[in-house]
Amino acid sequence: MTATTPFDTAELREVREAARRHAQALSAGLATVLGTIAALAAVSAFAVLDYHFNQAAHRLVKILIGAAAFGGVLAWPRVGLLAIPIVTPFLPWLPMLRIPGLNPQNVLLGSVFLTWALARVLNRQDVFRPGRLGAVIGAVVALAALSVVRGAAVPTGYEYPADRTALVWFRSSVAFSVYFITLAMARGERDRRRLTWAVTPGLLAEAACTILYRRNGRGGRAVGSIGQSNELGAFLALYTVMVAALLPAVRRWFARLILLGMVTAGAYATILSVSRGAIVAMVLGLLYVGFKSSRILTLLFVAVLLTGPLWAPDYLKERMTGTQRAVEGTDEVELENSAQLRVDTWKATMTVIGDHPIDGVGFAGLAYVLPDAGEALGLEVKDSSHNTFLRFLAEMGVFGLGLFCFLLWKCWALARDAGRAARTPFDRQMCVGLSAAVLALAVSCLFGDRFFNIAITGSFWMICALADDILLGQRPAPLSRVPQEARA
Repeated sequence: MTATTPFDTAELREVREAARRHAQALSAGLATVLGTIAALAAVSAFAVLDYHFNQAAHRLVKILIGAAAFGGVLAWPRVGLLAIPIVTPFLPWLPMLRIPGLNPQNVLLGSVFLTWALARVLNRQDVFRPGRLGAVIGAVVALAALSVVRGAAVPTGYEYPADRTALVWFRSSVAFSVYFITLAMARGERDRRRLTWAVTPGLLAEAACTILYRRNGRGGRAVGSIGQSNELGAFLALYTVMVAALLPAVRRWFARLILLGMVTAGAYATILSVSRGAIVAMVLGLLYVGFKSSRILTLLFVAVLLTGPLWAPDYLKERMTGTQRAVEGTDEVELENSAQLRVDTWKATMTVIGDHPIDGVGFAGLAYVLPDAGEALGLEVKDSSHNTFLRFLAEMGVFGLGLFCFLLWKCWALARDAGRAARTPFDRQMCVGLSAAVLALAVSCLFGDRFFNIAITGSFWMICALADDILLGQRPAPLSRVPQEARA
């Protein structure tokens, strides 16, 4: 009996490649099956938790639409990633799940990432990538967790419900997951373009919703789908300046007209919110975009700003200039009620900071301390600091404020460095928009607590991850392993 002829090196390499391709096909099929099972389980759980049998037909239609969308996300996770900037501002409209810590935004983010990561793991591909903001974000989340423990161990006010604040901490931390998910999934110029353009329909949809419902909120102020006028204004300001930065990145005139229409709609919707902080943030962001992009844009934005008294509606003029009012029977003036209430809240917050400058009162614990502080000062105060900087200082001490300021600086430096490393006009303008958004976010945080709201900052963290992808693309690729056949 003759001995079998051994495989040569070329044949062995071909067999290995065939086996690898076969394994990848099986992995993709297995991922589809697992995704289908998970989708059916999720839809069943959703129907049991949020609905009962014999309900109206429109609820069954909602379930079917939601199931189809959820199945699409599981089948094509990148489509779900593209949908995040569009659906995030409308998350308050979705039905709430009756499970603590689980809501539609968590389900969306988890479904998108876990389905994509499962396929990567089965194919023995890397999942996570290092980013410039990862360590700082992790430090902020960790300090907030320690702050929850501190508040529960030594409550400053009459109460500090640890279970409730821990849930608030978890939901607030989910906002940062958009950065890590996008950094892991978005790779290359094609993904950067798609995800950046996905921000534009998100802005357009929210602006259209705001314009459609107009000033239907309290005090004649628009609330949009977000449900609160100041938060709506912050969202519109952030992404109006981002979309404005893309104007020089497109060449065709009709595409620029479409983008200009989106910017106009976003600016008008911001005006409808009558949020002073949002309007100031938007103006500064647009001026920065014009200064960094082109003289024509700068002149256009300046001309619109200078002619504001001619076209601005009366309710906007009264809101922007009505911070003071005359005291009846005297020649003195005093702050308008909302402005005075905010100033008094800041005074009470500073009193709390003076008592706990190092450790703070615990994450989300300011609401339990402010009423007592205001009562001690004889002031009427709000239930939150209405200033993110003061909130970090009051709840997490000087270390919390330092980390927050450092994170803002890291975002600015990331946009600056990515803009310098950008090889295409589109990437450069995306980074200009990110810089303007950092500026707008910082200004918005001076007027309110906007930082932990995923409806406001979700797409912002996505663009941060895309800027990180530019820098990661400049790094030299790691040396591949020497094939085993060559070593043999």
